[in-house]
Amino acid sequence: MTQAEIAEVLADHGRWLRGEGGKRADLSGADLTRADLTDARLSGADLTRADLTRAVLTGARLTRADLTDADLTRADLTRADLTDARLSGARLTRADLTDARLTRADLTDAVLHGTTIKRLLRRATRADGYEFILWDCQEGFFIAAGCRWFTLDEARQHWTATRAGTPLGDETMDILDFFAAAITRTEKEA
Repeated sequence: MTQAEIAEVLADHGRWLRGEGGKRADLSGADLTRADLTDARLSGADLTRADLTRAVLTGARLTRADLTDADLTRADLTRADLTDARLSGARLTRADLTDARLTRADLTDAVLHGTTIKRLLRRATRADGYEFILWDCQEGFFIAAGCRWFTLDEARQHWTATRAGTPLGDETMDILDFFAAAITRTEKEA
């Protein structure tokens, strides 16, 4: 789709959201590769099977949007609001989810960094704003932090080697202990 066609769909969707006529955005199967959707208002939109590879969705509102089986490889979802969004089966490999809101988002069978997600388990933010996310995946538990994707043991080794004896290092270990407790609790519930 061209940027002009996207703008037309967004305008029509905006009228629909405001109850002024228009119609719900149907971008199912659309080729939105590298599309600039910065701050787009796509709440409730249908983006099933859309190709959003390398799309810029910074600050986009995607609450209740259906992104089932969408390809979000390397997409920029910084500060995107994905509250209640359906992302089941979506490919999020190397997507930037910094400060994205994923409250109640359905990530069942979504693929992030080559692993299949069952659910977001916990998130924590260090004093310097660096965010850590604990994912429960079919292949085990993984921690995403910036561009890093680690198991708990790999995370401890990395931050011990790079931050040991510093205030941020101590805080990072506290976060990892918090994640370890969540993993233990989840395994007992299973």
